[in-house]
Order: sequence, then structure tokens, then C-alpha cells
Amino acid sequence: MAGIDSLEESALRKVRVRLLPFLFVLYIAAWTDRVNVGFAALQMNDALRFSATAFGFGSGVFFLGYCLFEVPSNFILHRVGARRWIARIMISWGIIAAAMMFVKTPLQFYMLRFLLGVAEAGFFPGVIYYMSYWFPRQHRARAVGAFMMAIPVAGLIGGPLSGALLGLDGLMGLGGWQWLFLIEGLPSVLLGFWAWHYLTDRPEDARWLPEEEKAALIARLAMEQQEIQGSHARSALASLRNPAVWHLGSIFFLANMGFYAYTIWSPQLIKSFVGTDDLMVGAISGAISTVVIAIMLLNCAHSDRTGERPLHVAIPLGIVALGFAGCALLGNSPLSIVVLALVPIGMGAAYGPFWSIPSSFLVGEAAAAGIAMVATIVNASGFVGPTLVGALKGQTGEYTTGLLVLAAAAGLAALVTVPLRRSRRQLHPLRSRAL
Repeated sequence: MAGIDSLEESALRKVRVRLLPFLFVLYIAAWTDRVNVGFAALQMNDALRFSATAFGFGSGVFFLGYCLFEVPSNFILHRVGARRWIARIMISWGIIAAAMMFVKTPLQFYMLRFLLGVAEAGFFPGVIYYMSYWFPRQHRARAVGAFMMAIPVAGLIGGPLSGALLGLDGLMGLGGWQWLFLIEGLPSVLLGFWAWHYLTDRPEDARWLPEEEKAALIARLAMEQQEIQGSHARSALASLRNPAVWHLGSIFFLANMGFYAYTIWSPQLIKSFVGTDDLMVGAISGAISTVVIAIMLLNCAHSDRTGERPLHVAIPLGIVALGFAGCALLGNSPLSIVVLALVPIGMGAAYGPFWSIPSSFLVGEAAAAGIAMVATIVNASGFVGPTLVGALKGQTGEYTTGLLVLAAAAGLAALVTVPLRRSRRQLHPLRSRAL
């Protein structure tokens, strides 16, 4: 057994080096193209005379397209393989992301944001499902955390980059916001073609793994899948009816209402707090992301080491609630930026433990459907959060009311996470500590 463990660990080291950095880069591109509209708004809203309500709705409508095609997309990935389908997703979303530079009217803005969501649908749950092919249960939170670290890294890179690209305003007759969409969209197309040639669908196809190591890893993953199959329904329909799937979705629906609102509105919030220029807004956003990265790594590693999941999700979500509430109470003050930073810090810490839960009790086609359904419920909040903040800002002229609503939603998410500790035997009957 010791020899098998050694082979398995050696295989996992190669898998981490081969897959995680590449998937990490893909998600940086995806996240940048999803949220760069928040930086574009610093110029675009004035140039196109978009109201706060129109911008909030257009930002959020992305998630309607995303949610409609989330589950079908994961079914297709399950059938045709991750390599082909992830490549298709990236190429199509990169083209649409770059095409955002041609927006002139609110309707065009809504249509392209909706189509961007359709194009990107399935990328995130597809990667989470794909990881279950390669990483055994006890290694999954760190793998997911390493992948999702792309979110704060995208902020670290994308914030200053977006601020700098806005400085190209007027070059060749284009606005800075147009250069931003073009320059940040095209790399996704190139990465899509690279993914077609680089990714490997399953360990069985990995010619870059020695045969003995490959066999040890496949045996470990097969054993875990058989254990899950013996205790849970395996059909896609059964997973869609599973109360645990809906419970998990509801938790991050509430939490992500705030986080998606943060990603879209934070550049404007930061600018209103300190009254600085666009480049400094990007620099502040990048500095916040640096802290997020460290906290993500620590919480994911501790969750894997202890085998505990719910508290590693609930406590960070409580921190998100404190961030929004403190920001609302402090108002337009430079200190508000420090409190606002608690929002991405808390969400970042929760990601790895949370997204390692679905694949601990779902396998095969049921995992493809169940993970996609959780992601669909979660991403529906991406429409609600930015749209709600935009509507309340349009009515009241300030952000306080919207921030308090988001604080309440995040606090409720933390509370409804705690009961998962009592459900861990149902979610993972073989090793209750896995949650």
C-alpha cells in the first residue's frame, strides 16, 4: 500500500503541475472578461449616457444567459470531453468580449452581455467537474482553491491593467473603455486554441503520466467513485432533485449576490470613497486582491488538512456580511475601502471548501448535472446583485441601502451553511470528516 501511495502522490504532483497552472490562466481570462465592465463603466457610462439602472441591469443580464445554458453545457462537456468543450467556450466568449467595444446603446449592451453569458456558460462548473476526474477527495479543496485563486489574481492584474487601458482614451479615435474590451478579450480566443491542443480529458488518456503512476491514480479515483455510487443515486435527474444540491445553491446564491455586486460596482465605490483617478482605482483593487490570495490559500489548506468544510465556508461568509455592513455605516470615507476589502477576502476564503462539497457526494453524470445546477443557482445571483444595487442607487442616489441588503444576504448565507455539519453523513457517508 505504501508503494501505491507513493505512486499516487507522484502522479498527483505531475497532475498539479500539468493542469492547475493552465486552468488558472484560463479562469483569469474568463473572470477578467466577465467583470471588466466595472472598470469600463468609469468612462463608458458617461460616454454612452448610461444610467445607474441601465448599467446595473446590463451587467447582471450576463448571468441570465449564463444560467440558462449552465446545465446543458455541462452535459455536453460530459459527452464530448473537456478539451473540446472548454476550447469552444473560450473562443466564443473571447470574440464576444472583444465585440463589447462596439456597444452604442443600452439595448446593444444588454444583448452582448447576455450573449457573453451564453458563451461562457459551463466553463466554471465544467472545470470543477473536470477536476473530479483527476483529484481524489482529500486533495480537492486545495486544487479548487488553486484554480479559483485566479479571481483575486485577475483583480491583482486586471485592476491596474484596466486602469492603464482607460488611459488610452482617444487613441486612434477609440475610447479607453473600447481599448479595454478589445485588448482584454482577444487573449481568450488564443487560449481557446491552446486548450484544444493542451488539455487531456481523463487520466486514462494521459500519455504524460508513467503507466504505474497512472494506474495508481486511476485505481484511487475508481475506488472513491464506487463508494459514492453505492450510497447515492447516480442519475442526472436524481441529482437535480437532491435537496443537498439546492441547499448548497441557496447558500452561495445569497453570498454571491454581494460578491457579484462588488465585482461590478467596486471600481465606482472606491472612486467615490477616495476621489482618485482611474489608474489609482485599479491599483487599490489590485492591492486588495493580494490579501485575498493569501487568505484563500490558508483557508483551503486548513480545510483539507482537517477534513472540515461547513465552518470553513460559514465563517468567511460572516466576514463578507461584516464588510458590507461596515462599509454602509462608514459612508464615503477612505476607511470604507479597508472594510470593503473584507468582502472579497471572505468570499475568496469560502470558495475552495464550498466547491469541494458537491463532488464529495456526486459522481459521473449525476456530478455533471448536480455541479452545474449548483452553479446555475449561484450565478442567478449575479443578475440579482448588480441589478439591485443599480436600482437602489438610481432611486436613492447613494449605495448605503444596497450595501445593507447585501450584508443581510451574506449573513443569512453564513447561518444556513452551519446545518451542513449535521448533514455531513448524508452528503458523505464514508468519511464524515470530508465535509
